[in-house]
Amino acid sequence: MASMEKLTPKQDAFAQAYVETGNASEAYRRLYDAARMKPEVVAVKASELLKNGKVTVRVEALQARHAKRHDITIDSLTAELEQARAVAMEQKQASAAVSATLGKAKLHGLLVEKVKAEGDVNLYVSSLRAAHQRAFDPQGTTPAAADSPHEKAEAAQDDPYVKALRQLHEVRDAS
Repeated sequence: MASMEKLTPKQDAFAQAYVETGNASEAYRRLYDAARMKPEVVAVKASELLKNGKVTVRVEALQARHAKRHDITIDSLTAELEQARAVAMEQKQASAAVSATLGKAKLHGLLVEKVKAEGDVNLYVSSLRAAHQRAFDPQGTTPAAADSPHEKAEAAQDDPYVKALRQLHEVRDAS
């Protein structure tokens, strides 16, 4: 790692931020005073850093280490879960086998747990709708200004806030 020793602390931090974000401009913005720079200037400066041989070597080393760690982690966990599932099947322990299978599915992103929406969602959506109405329709001519609740519900079929509320209710009811 002789090349890493020659890097400045900011160059090393840039290489790490680049590997983390995958975006050279974002990595540059995180480490250098770029608030007043145009995006094009930031992109050029970030590109220049990436072309620096020492920075390139460090980025490649970090990427290789990251890839190796990631592969080992996913592969080894998958192998362990498969081994646990096989043992569970041999011992006729169906719940343990199912648990191992579900573990593999979660590990590979094939199974996503639903989150129950709690709290005062209705109040939040109503507040959003009221703020939207005040901002964009002070005369009250939006569907939310209908007289009866039934009229409001019918008139608001395309209202994005009503759609959001419906989705939240669907999530809550599904869990």
